[in-house]
Amino acid sequence: MINVAMLSRWHVHADDYIKEALNHPEINVTAIWDEDRVRGEKWASEQGIPFTENLEDVLSDPDIHAVIVDTPTVMHRDVIIKAAQHGKHIFSEKVLGLTEQECEDMFAAVDVAGVHLMLSLPRLSADYYVYGQQLADEGKLGKVSAIRCRVAHNGAVPGENGQGWLPPHFLKKDGTAGGSLIDLGAHPIYLANRLCGEPVEVKAMFQHVYGHEVDDQSAVLVKYEGGQVAVLETGFVTSGLFQLEIHGSEGVYLVEDRHARYKNAETDGKWIEAELPENLPSAMSQWVRQIEEGQVPFITRQDMRRLTKVNELAYQQS
Repeated sequence: MINVAMLSRWHVHADDYIKEALNHPEINVTAIWDEDRVRGEKWASEQGIPFTENLEDVLSDPDIHAVIVDTPTVMHRDVIIKAAQHGKHIFSEKVLGLTEQECEDMFAAVDVAGVHLMLSLPRLSADYYVYGQQLADEGKLGKVSAIRCRVAHNGAVPGENGQGWLPPHFLKKDGTAGGSLIDLGAHPIYLANRLCGEPVEVKAMFQHVYGHEVDDQSAVLVKYEGGQVAVLETGFVTSGLFQLEIHGSEGVYLVEDRHARYKNAETDGKWIEAELPENLPSAMSQWVRQIEEGQVPFITRQDMRRLTKVNELAYQQS
């Protein structure tokens, strides 16, 4: 059994992660800490789990084996390095760091400590992505040359209360280091990176549709060292629609929400409905298997670093 401490409820997915952890047969959530004491105490009371006010007390507890990090993005480097130095395995919300150097600093700390680090990149486990990657790997699309991907929702569209369903701190510069691109835009970025390889150049556009401090809508054009390009769109101000296109020299694979299809020379140019496989194990399940069995996860450090690289290059233009 892995005893885990939850570190912060800052990120909107913290509730999802504690739910998954509590439902996992090999995880025992034993402590909660938050940089915001009031928020942390409320969360701990809701869950019936002890709250610890001092982070050092959590990390120095020998009965805690691992931590799940949902702190403000700007705190990731320091919190993750401290956790590693105390011998804790680490699961973190994306993105890992604000710069490639921050990522390398965390990798180094993890290696010295001999602990395992996992970043939540959930769409790499999704059935529609797995199928598209399989088509590409089997050469059924020919040479992959271009990706288009869109992930968006309406979390920053003001409602009757004057704000959207995203927490207000998600749209402030302090703590986030960015808006829609660094958070929701992570998904199209890491999917495109996995399909295309090493990003080398980024052209970015950031918009403030509702006047928020950070971008609430954004798009990037990414160039890869192998000649591929990706057009990636995201935002907090439109109704949700997921789209993924994988274009190759001999075929194309399209996903719109749950509808996936492809065509190539073998299909005589006719669209074929995809028979999607099972989802792959979640990032948290991969993390547990790595800790307990030494199983190598399919979410890699390369995925983590490349995600940060695209964001770093993009926000240098803002």
